[in-house]
Amino acid sequence: MVIFMKSVLIGGIAAIVIAIAAGAVLNSMNPTAGQKYSTSSTRLN
Repeated sequence: MVIFMKSVLIGGIAAIVIAIAAGAVLNSMNPTAGQKYSTSSTRLN
């Protein structure tokens, strides 16, 4: 029972770390829609 709980805990922590890393990579790679489609005559606040 202790081994099962330890593996579930490690798996959960690994999933959180992977999700944070993937979010950081995707945010740095892809511009937002406002940045992508903005022109010099477009006002975005």
